[in-house]
This record gives sequence, structure tokens and C-alpha cells, in this order.
Amino acid sequence: MTRIHSQINPSSLKECILLLPLPTTINQQFLNSEMRALVDSAQYQVISEYSIDTNNLSYFFSVQRLQEIKNQLEIDYNVSSLNLVIGSHISPKQGVNLENLFEIRIIDKFDLVLEIFADRAMTEESKLQIELAQLKYQRSRDRLRLMHRLGLEGAWHSERSGFWGPGENPLNVLDASITKKEAILRKKLLFLKRQREERRRVRKRIHKNSLYISLVGYTSAGKSTILNTLTDSFASSVDPRLFETLDTRIRSIQLDDLKIFITDSVGFIEDLPTFLIDSFKSTLEEALAADIIFMIIDGSEPVDYVVKKLKVTCDTLSELTLSNNRVLILNKTDLITQNELEHRLSKLNELYPEMLTIPISAVNDVTPLKNYINVIRPVKTYKCNYPANHSFRSFCYENARIESESCTHSDWEMIFGLRNPEYSIPNIKRKAKALGVPVELEVVKSVD
Repeated sequence: MTRIHSQINPSSLKECILLLPLPTTINQQFLNSEMRALVDSAQYQVISEYSIDTNNLSYFFSVQRLQEIKNQLEIDYNVSSLNLVIGSHISPKQGVNLENLFEIRIIDKFDLVLEIFADRAMTEESKLQIELAQLKYQRSRDRLRLMHRLGLEGAWHSERSGFWGPGENPLNVLDASITKKEAILRKKLLFLKRQREERRRVRKRIHKNSLYISLVGYTSAGKSTILNTLTDSFASSVDPRLFETLDTRIRSIQLDDLKIFITDSVGFIEDLPTFLIDSFKSTLEEALAADIIFMIIDGSEPVDYVVKKLKVTCDTLSELTLSNNRVLILNKTDLITQNELEHRLSKLNELYPEMLTIPISAVNDVTPLKNYINVIRPVKTYKCNYPANHSFRSFCYENARIESESCTHSDWEMIFGLRNPEYSIPNIKRKAKALGVPVELEVVKSVD
């Protein structure tokens, strides 16, 4: 089956041919749909798409069908200017064989993900992480290309001339070069990791009574939109492209006297290679410091897709050995009906009864998330008596939730709620002492 894309894209896009596995299952339909989104995200223009049987160990696809496609491409296009995108992960041998057959650049799913990452990375650390992942992924492919170029005899027996010796095998030279580059990258990443760990320690020490929340989930689930809405900012890009966010972002909000740090980082995807997870593990370690993990799910998608993406998220967190408290956030509920919402909630409660599920619409209302924070950090109420002082009163309004107040000519009484009394009570007493205001504090209602 062939589908020609008639939509005219900007000339700046790179042209490609897309080869997808024949979608014989719902899972493969999902993966093919995701692959098309990845191609769009990587700014490729698909000029022709084919769905082919995957029945060959050497070429992944049917060789006969591949040959037919090659002949057709040579008639219709200037093949040398095209890229061939494979809608799946393929082995190094399969990739090199396809390169030799079509004589053009072959890009599989992981190549495409790495290309997107390289294009979106902003910080020095994420750029180094991607470079390391690319080296790991291309190592075996570079070896096979070298063996093909030299031939079997040349690959194993030819030697580079050396001083007072027979020299080195070309494959050993390649391996040594890549190993050296990897070592240099790892050393730089280790230095940056230690810097980040020190910043995290300082932040924890200064804000030791704060609440730390991490947003994780499948790519394009709406994590950055939630971050912007919760923090009332536009710091994070919310473009609907896959992997719009790669670099970890930390923002803070103040809820009465409680400071909350919210972390947003790279999204997950089906079959994300282990080496790529390893490369970004140091960045994702920010999630380890969180008290709560909000697992964001796109609730507007079909139920099967919702369940599948949630499973991918849970599996990825397991690989990262994250065992923090987890809460499911069903996002984009404004795009579905009430019946559809109830069906999704019922399915999620059936599959994950141990986790709370909170439905929200990040673009309209995140009140349910704030209400949940209220539940886990309830208010402890205090009564404060003090002589009239406007500076002290203003300080209390800035650092507590005022419930009521009364005053006579000289004696004032205030009832306020604190979410973080361990930190706030000493802070209030220090301020009163600095202003020369004697205060009497009494607990009105304790936390259950």
C-alpha cells in the first residue's frame, strides 16, 4: 500500500521516503501513527509512504518489495537528495544492508529521536548527553560500514603502519577513537552532574521545608503547559511537537507560607533505547529529589493509547528506580465528553488501583492539583495576639493564610493558617522581635 502526501510543505523541510511496518495489530497502528508524528517533529517532508511486511532478518522488510520501491523511486525522484526513514528500530546489520541497497541515508526510529534531541538541546549538559548517545548508537554501525568498505580480508588483516611494529587493525583504531571520545564526554558530564548535585543540595538546605513535585510522562502529554499554568508563567515552550522539552526546568510557586518547586523534563516514548535513558539519567535525577511525582497522561486519546502510554511511563520510571509517591494526572479532559472521561477513569482505577487519578484541563483549570496539594499539606491554624503594628500585620499577610482578625484601640488579634509551621513560626517570631513587637501564639486547630 502506498500513500502519497499531497500537502505542500515549506521548502526548508528535508524530503524523505517513509517505510512503515504493515500495521497488522492495533499496537503497530499506534507505533506507525507515533512515527509519523516523529517525522513531522523532526521537520521532514514525507513525499511518499509505504507499508511493508517485515519478514526478512537481513533487511527487516521484504527484499522483493524493497527492490520494487527502489526502482519506482529512481523513476519518480532524484534519489540522491532523499532520506529513507524506517518506522521502527532496526539492527546495525539491517541498517547497513539498506544503505547498500538504496545508496542513500537510512534513518531509523532511534536515529530520528536522536536527531530531534540534538536539534532541541539548549544546555551544555543535554548537548553532551546527546553526543554521547549518538556515539553509542553509531558505534556498531560505523564498524560494519568500515568492514564493508575494506572487505572481510581488509577489515581483519590489514594494518596501519607503525613505528618498530606491524601497526594496528583499522577496526581497533576506530574502537580506540570512539572509546576516547566517550571517555572525554563522560568526564565532562560527571563534572556537570556534580555541579547540579551541589546546586540541588544548596536548594534543599535553604528550602528544606519546601515541597518538591516532578512532572513526568509521555511526550506531548501537556507537562510544560501544566508547569506554566501552575507557576503562572510562560517560561516553557508548549509547542505540540514531540520532545519539545529536553532540558530540565525548575520553577517555584508560593502557596501561603509553603514554597513549592516543580520540575519538568524530557518526555518518554515507546521503545526509548536503554542507552538514551542512561544518557539522560543524570538529568532525570531531579525527579529523585521530588516528594511527589505527577504522572501526566493525555486523556483526549483513545483508551488503548492512554493505557499504553501510561505503561511506558511506569516502565521507564522503574528503569530509573524511581519509587516516589505517584499521582496520575489525566490531562486534556476538555477535549472529551463526560462519558468518555468516566470510562477512562474507570479503566485507570481498574489497572492502577493503588494510585490516585486526578482529571484536569491544563489550559483551563488546574484547581484540582492545587486542591490535592492542600490535602497533603493541610493548614495548621494559630491565634496571634500582638500590640497594634502595621508592619507586622503586613508580614503576616505575606507569609500566612489569614482567616480572621479583630482589633481594639491597641490590642490586635489575628487567626491565620500555616502549611509549614516548622519554618514559619520561627520566621514570624524573628520578625516580631526585629520590629520590637511582643506576640502571643496559640494553636487553635492541629493537623490530623
